[in-house]
Amino acid sequence: MDLRLTEFQELLQSNAEEFLAREAPLTRIREIEAAGEHDAELWAEMVGIGWTGLPIAEAYDGQGGTLIDCAILIEQLCRAAMISPYQNVVLAASTVQAHGDEELKQSLLPRIARGVIVTAAAIERGRNSDDTPRTTCEGGRVQGTKYLVEYADAAGVHLVTAVRGGEPGIAVVEAAQPGVRIERSLSSIGDTPQSVVAYDGAEASAFIAGQDAVDYLHRLGSAIASFECYAHAQKSLDMAVDYTQMRVQFGRPIGAFEPVQQRVADMAIQVEASRFLTHELIWQIGEGVADPAQVSLVRGITARAATDVTMWSHVLHGGIGFMKEYDLQFHTRRGKEAALRWGGMREAVTAIADAALA
Repeated sequence: MDLRLTEFQELLQSNAEEFLAREAPLTRIREIEAAGEHDAELWAEMVGIGWTGLPIAEAYDGQGGTLIDCAILIEQLCRAAMISPYQNVVLAASTVQAHGDEELKQSLLPRIARGVIVTAAAIERGRNSDDTPRTTCEGGRVQGTKYLVEYADAAGVHLVTAVRGGEPGIAVVEAAQPGVRIERSLSSIGDTPQSVVAYDGAEASAFIAGQDAVDYLHRLGSAIASFECYAHAQKSLDMAVDYTQMRVQFGRPIGAFEPVQQRVADMAIQVEASRFLTHELIWQIGEGVADPAQVSLVRGITARAATDVTMWSHVLHGGIGFMKEYDLQFHTRRGKEAALRWGGMREAVTAIADAALA
């Protein structure tokens, strides 16, 4: 694939950067974290400029963008340390568009384009994210409990992985009904709102049948998380480079010392590898040619890069890098959270080994 941005993508990138600098400075990010809630006002502004319609085809009131277009916005959100449900919305819209029937597309995709938040509920306690779910959907009713559901209380619709008649699939559940009970769980390291959601006979408005749909949800979710790992690692590297050029010790910038240069070079290698791998993977998923083993491989590499690069950036910053008031900590925490989302490095390595020994 060609990593060069198209004219449209360059415009998308610059507009996103300007919008986030104006509407979501780090002072506002700190306020969002302190509140611990979804920022509905900022979300409405993002909807107003058309971001939620980007992954949706024009036939369903969207803008017909690609997954790479969406990734450009996600990178800018990460660089701004913004926490929002946008990644979940891209995941949900893409899954419905790829595997939902025409009736579901006609009913749900225009709602997503207009700003209805849709989140994925796929994680069950004590199980890997891609195991066959224990949650059931029989007689149009969903029964089971999901963990680490992001923005569950702000979402209008949940995509719940479940089994119907022995076949895995995805139940589409409207959140505002008596059968859905949401309990906010402990805060995550990245401060993304997460909940435990119990579905006690909740009515499913639709069901996307098939293991292929569930696999797509997991693979794209993992790819987006990997891309977030890359974006936070890249921002941390940028901050380290700027600081080592500015910080003077023994009469010259610390970036002039060979050990510092070597460390920055190692960080840059990890980031550049992550950049290429994540862009290629998201492009492959968009084209429908992604290799499941490649998803796990990229997951393992980027999860390691996110933690390594951010922590070495702290070391290069010295004492200031370990202060909460300094902005680097946003990317360390968000990067670590992304490295654990949809299965961390250990789960990725296990999947790679299983594939190799199969």
